[in-house]
This record gives sequence, structure tokens and C-alpha cells, in this order.
Amino acid sequence: MFRFLILMVFGLIFISGHVNAQRKSSSPRRQILAPKKKTTKPAKQPTPSKRDTSVLKKPVQATTPKTDTTGNVDSLNVIGTNEQSQDTLTEKEAEDRLEKSAKPAADSIRSYKIIVDDISYLSVCPGTIIAIPFKTEGPFDEDNTFIAQLIDATGKTVPISLPVKKSPVKAVIPSYKIGGEVYRIQIVSSIPVVRSQEVPIRLLQAPTGRIEFVDGTQSVRIMPGQEAHLRVNLSGAAPWSFMLSDSTIVYQTLSNPHYISVKPKDVKAYKLLGISNACGSGVTSGEAIVNVNNNPEPKLELKEVEKIAKLCSGVPFQVPFNATGKYKEGNHFVVQIAERTGAFKTISSPDTSGYINTEIPASYKPGEYRLRVASSAPYLVSQTTNVTIVSPTTTVLQTDSLRLGENETGELSLKFAGGGPWFVLLSDGTYENNIQESPYKIKVKPLYDTNYQITSAGGLCGVGKFSGSTKVSVKSAPASITLEKLPQNLVCSGSTIEIPYKTEGRYNQGNKFVVQITDKSGRFVTLPTTVTPTTMNVKISGTALADTIRTQKIRIISSSPAVSSAIEEIDVIAPDKAVGEVSGRATVTAGRSTRIQLKFKNGLPPWSFTLSDGTAINGTFLNPYLISVSPTSTTEYKISSLKSGCGSGSGKGSAVVTVDN
Repeated sequence: MFRFLILMVFGLIFISGHVNAQRKSSSPRRQILAPKKKTTKPAKQPTPSKRDTSVLKKPVQATTPKTDTTGNVDSLNVIGTNEQSQDTLTEKEAEDRLEKSAKPAADSIRSYKIIVDDISYLSVCPGTIIAIPFKTEGPFDEDNTFIAQLIDATGKTVPISLPVKKSPVKAVIPSYKIGGEVYRIQIVSSIPVVRSQEVPIRLLQAPTGRIEFVDGTQSVRIMPGQEAHLRVNLSGAAPWSFMLSDSTIVYQTLSNPHYISVKPKDVKAYKLLGISNACGSGVTSGEAIVNVNNNPEPKLELKEVEKIAKLCSGVPFQVPFNATGKYKEGNHFVVQIAERTGAFKTISSPDTSGYINTEIPASYKPGEYRLRVASSAPYLVSQTTNVTIVSPTTTVLQTDSLRLGENETGELSLKFAGGGPWFVLLSDGTYENNIQESPYKIKVKPLYDTNYQITSAGGLCGVGKFSGSTKVSVKSAPASITLEKLPQNLVCSGSTIEIPYKTEGRYNQGNKFVVQITDKSGRFVTLPTTVTPTTMNVKISGTALADTIRTQKIRIISSSPAVSSAIEEIDVIAPDKAVGEVSGRATVTAGRSTRIQLKFKNGLPPWSFTLSDGTAINGTFLNPYLISVSPTSTTEYKISSLKSGCGSGSGKGSAVVTVDN
């Protein structure tokens, strides 16, 4: 065992010595930054012109050429270092070297827009071609194309045109799309990808037609020489044109349903052979058979008696019946009514058609009655049917004292009398119909203390009499306003700022929020305020200030209930206009770039400016600001416009870049 331990110690010493020897003999450690290349002679660097300098140069950092594990010089790194040392630093590279915290996010001068012209006047059919005009803003790529897309109600988008270079787009509405629905259309560009606003377009619906009799049946029996009345129910986009099986053609009708009278001599079936509208041909259905009865024996028969089971005094109604057989000249029909055990009395004027319009006289009390139709020559009567005369509806809102918590639902009691089912409309807009029971509980959920009344109520006989009122009290948390941390504590007089806020509790209808600020005497005055759910946009009073900076107090108040937020302080400065100074002198060869400098004073950042060559920068916080220029000829740069947080400013000075050809 002892020998074994000695052997292990000697073995560890031997391995340690071998490792150290390898470390001493190996090349110095190096991080490989580029793949191994054959060593080439570095390219000779051009000597820059003495005059080819920028207004502000960045010192060139010395870089030590790197070697690979064989000791060869990494020529790629050397060349890259020499190229970076040239005085060709662009504005993008200069900004990338600035600290990220100082780089403004708003220095963007490009914007792209596609605006579709108004096409609300278009109503088209599926499968048709339309032209969609549009306008563009922004420097789209020369290879850019535009296509049209159709968006349905579910948000599904399909392309409906070939790519085009300019307005308009010719698009095909897919034939499988459903007419009668509203779709949306947008134009999409390819380079860059920009979408226009979505504009609605209504697709017309193909026509359909169904033929039947006016009472909804498919057959009728008449006497020779009598008329039968057909009804054609239409759907789709008006107007419609259609043809009957008897060769009758109706052109461009707007009536729906469309009624036609026929007087066949023999039994005849009427069908629709075809129908069309602006979207072409459509689908037809139905068949109306007219049976001409040559039987001389007259008969009377009531039809659709379920439609007249309940009647209202003073409300007109129609009694449908069939009169078959041969009646004498001068015959007429009348409607008669009687109590259960009483005699029948006529309640209509004489009529010769199969439909008689009449009404229950006001002298008839609500109750159960019998009704029939009678003819005069010969005297015949139809079967009788039981009818109920119902009274007009009266509705009463029970007077209760109801108190609810915040967001709670309560129930109000209603009592109905008269013919039902009933309906009711409350003063807060709550509406229910087809009410079958009385008394009835209707649910309400007021936000505030509310006095409820009935706006309208009725039943089978239409709007009836209604009365009653009740008050529902709502217990809610006290109203409060919190003025959040101001986005800036220093503002210009006359400028507009956003003030964040939040509220709690309930506010009454008609409540208004306003922002107030103290004037010179320390009295709060109201500022012009635009309220959104999270912020209030206010214009700081433009009154001239005696001092350059004045600390003023600001708060938010409500009108109903009258609540005020905590008071905060804000520093207001006089509307000191910004001044931007341009400077720089440089000489460059054609195609090269240099930088000019702008310095700002006064006003509040960010500054936005436009140079005399049209270059525009929107909202920079950098001061001074360096911008690269590449003139093709000798150019003098000045500020043509300047804006800051305090409004419009002015420019002075100039930068001259001479181009040496």
C-alpha cells in the first residue's frame, strides 16, 4: 500500500512538469477574429487632401495588427482598420457612436401613406371589376407595386387585383362573395409594406323570387270571371324584373312584395320563369294554382281564423274567406258578430271581394264572441269562429323604495291589464317585450340615483295607458381625482401639454372636468381643456410673464360633484423663441461627405428644423447637432425653419461646403 502511494506522487509530479513544458513552448494566446488568409501586401492608402477636412473630426484610434496562431499578420483586420481611419464618417456612424441615452427617438424624416379615394358611392355585384383610385405620400421604391385586398366581416383578407405601379387599381370582386353584406377594401404596397385605410363597400345581392297567393297559400278556388290575387316575394337588390309562366313580364319594379291580379278561364298554375336585377339572373320558387270552379252551388268558408282569434275595439282587422260557386248579380258579403247567446249583427260595409276590412265598434265590451261571414244573393252564412274582444292595455309601475350598491342589479314591479302579450319601455331606455305574466319583475342596473317612469307600454291593442314612478338610489364610493406625475415641470407659456389623471367613484351625468392654474394674483383660472379617458390636453395661459420663469400652481376640478385634485406646481417660462446657428467650412471632392454643425439656444427641446437644401430633422434633443451632407456642387447651408417646445424660432449663420472637382 505504501509503495502504491509513492508511485502516485511521482506520477502527478511527472504530469505537472509535462503540462508546464507545453505551455512554455506554445504560441501566445489570441482570439481569432477572422479566418486564416494568405498574407497579402496591404493596399496603399491614399493621402487625403489638406483641404479635405470636416468641421468636426473624430480622432483615429491606433489598432495593432493581429496575428494568427502561426504568427501571420491578419491582413483583414489591418485593411479594416485603415478603411475606418479615413475621413468618411457618415452621420449614421457618428450617431451610432453617441451614447444611446442621448440619441433622440424622433429623428425621422420619412413617412409613407396610401390614401384610398372615396368609393362610398360604389355598389357592385360579386364577380364584377371595379377601379379603386388612391393617392400616395412618401418616396416609395421604384420597384414598388400596389395591390387591392378585400376584407370580410371576420377579418379574412384576400387579394383581388394584380400588382400595379400607380393609381388606380383594377380589382375583381370574387364571385363567391355573399351579396347584401358590407366588406372593406384596402391598398397594400410592397416596398415598403404600407397599408391604406380600410374603406367600406357594399356588395349587391342576386335576386330571388317566390310566387304564392296573398294569404300565403299555394292554391285558391274562384268562380268563372272572378279574379285571383298573386303575390311575388322578392329579395336581393332592387329593382327587379321577372316573367310569369303566362308570359306576363314585369319590368324594373321597386314594389316588394309585388301583387298581380289574374282571371283565368280554367284551372291554371302560375310560376316564375325567371328573375333578374343589376347582378343578373336569380333563383325562383313556388307555384300558385288557381282552380276555377264551374259548380253553380255557392259556398262560403272562413280562412285563417287563428289570425282573428283576439280582436281590439276600434282597431281595423281583415276577415279572409273563400266564396265559391255561382252567386246572383248584386250579391255582397258582410261580417257579422254575436255574443255567446245573442243574435248576429253586421259590423262591416257590404263588399264583393274575398277580404273584408272592418273593426269592432266601441260599444262592444271585452269578452267572448262569435264571428261569421254572410252573403246576400243567395243568403248564405259561413261557419262561425270564436273570437275574444280584449281591452286596451294599462300598465302601472309600482312605487317602491329601492337602494342598490355600486354595480348591483335591482328589480322593479310592473302590473299589466288588458290584452297581452305586453311590452314596456322605461325612462332609462330599458325595454322588454313579449311579457306573458302580471305582475312582472323587470331588471335595472343604474349607475346613479335614478327616477324611473314608463315612457311607453302596451299590448295586443297597441300602446295603452301607463302610469307610476319609483326612485332607485345607488350607493357608490366618494368621487376623487388624482393628478398623476406631470410629464414635464418646465413649460412655455402658450404651449399645450398633456396632464395624466385618474378618477374614482361616480360622477353625475353632465359632469365636466377642467384644469385650472393660478394667475398673477394667485387666483385659480380655468384653462382650455380637452378631456380623454387618461389625459387632459391643456393650453398653458399665454399671459405675458414679468419674470423669465414663474412657479404656478395647477389642479383638476369636476363640476358634478364638485371635487378637486391635489395641487401641483409647474414652472412656466416666457415664450422665448429658439435660435439655431449653423456653422462649418469644408472642402470635399465630388461624391464625398462632410458634416456641418447646428447649435441651439433658448426655447425648449426637442428642436425641429429644415435646412435650405430641404433636409428636415423632426424633434432632436442633441445640442450641438451634427449632420452629414454630400453636395454635388459648392453649397451654402442655412436654417429655413425652426421649431421648439416654445413654438417657431429663427436661424442664423451658415455653413459653406466647397466641392473640388
